[in-house]
Amino acid sequence: MVDKIEKEFNRNDFAEYLETLAEKLRAGKISSAKGDWTVPEEFWTKIQLKEKKGRIELKINCRWSTLADYTEQDRDQIVGWHDSMKSVKKRMGVSFKEITKSAAAGKFPESRYVDDFVETSKIFAEKADSEWKDAMDEFMDHLENFVRAIEGQQFEVMHHEIRDLQYRMKGCHREFK
Repeated sequence: MVDKIEKEFNRNDFAEYLETLAEKLRAGKISSAKGDWTVPEEFWTKIQLKEKKGRIELKINCRWSTLADYTEQDRDQIVGWHDSMKSVKKRMGVSFKEITKSAAAGKFPESRYVDDFVETSKIFAEKADSEWKDAMDEFMDHLENFVRAIEGQQFEVMHHEIRDLQYRMKGCHREFK
């Protein structure tokens, strides 16, 4: 099974693909480029079918833990990675909150919050999965513009970059959660 498919299907071929996927789900095993995975009896799912302005959009999103399929050593490594990413994200969030508060008050943020946000963002980028590369590159470009705006005392540009950073963080969270 391919991890990502973007192509034109005819109706029957798409129905066959979904039937094959359904058979794998019923059997409790699904494959990806990274391996074979156990499907639990219950898992989180979001299914959205909507018609908007003359077209149908169907989104199916499912999520479950695959940790049980890893060796104990690999599982410990993954849990450690998750824990370290959580702490970095938490630090990023604290400093970013202070930055947004300052901007909302019409002021430039204190350098300690900017420095901490830049530092934790770099750590996050280093630890990020390779599949996040494009999103991280975009985030880091906005971060660089944000720092330049502060150095140049360009409040409006800084405020714009804060919005772009916030948008990119929310987008990453939705896409890569």
